[in-house]
Amino acid sequence: MFTIDGLTWDVPCKIERTAEMTASDISGLMLDRSYFNDVLGTYMSYTVSMAVPLDMRDEYAQIYEAITNPVDGHTLVLPYNNGTIEIIARIANISDVYVRLAGGQNYWKGIRFTAIANGPTKEMELGEVIARGMSPLPDVSGPREGDIYIYSNGAWTPYTAPSYADADNMQF
Repeated sequence: MFTIDGLTWDVPCKIERTAEMTASDISGLMLDRSYFNDVLGTYMSYTVSMAVPLDMRDEYAQIYEAITNPVDGHTLVLPYNNGTIEIIARIANISDVYVRLAGGQNYWKGIRFTAIANGPTKEMELGEVIARGMSPLPDVSGPREGDIYIYSNGAWTPYTAPSYADADNMQF
C-alpha cells in the first residue's frame, strides 16, 4: 500500500528502494591520497511495480493519471523500514503493457514507475557539521553573491553591516 498526492492505493505491488548518498563538487582525492567525501545528503528513490487485478481497471487508470500529471513533484508516502516515509518526488520511467486478446478483450497491465526524491531525506544537522570540522552553511533559498549570514540564537540571520559616512569627502 502506498499514497500518491493524498490518494491511497491498496493494490498488489512490489516496491524497490535505493538510497543514494550524493557528494558535492568539492569531494575527491586529497594530496595525501585520502578521499574527502563532502556528502550533501541521502536521496531516496523508489521503483514501484504493480499487478493490478483486472477487476480494478478504474483504479489502474487513476494511478496512471496521477503519476503522469505534469507537476514539479508528487507527494508520496511509501514503506520505509518498519514504518513509512513521505517524500516529494519526481516521477520517471513510467511503463506498462497493452494486452489485446481475441474477442475484443483489451487492457493495460504491469505498470511500473520510479519516484526520485526532489530533496535529501537525510542530511547532517548543524552540530554534526561543526563536530566534523566542516563549514556550516545556512539553509537559505535564493542567496545572492556577497550575502552574509550569522548563526545566532539557534538560527541563521542575515548580517546587515553598519552604515558609515563616505570618508572620501570628509576633512580631518
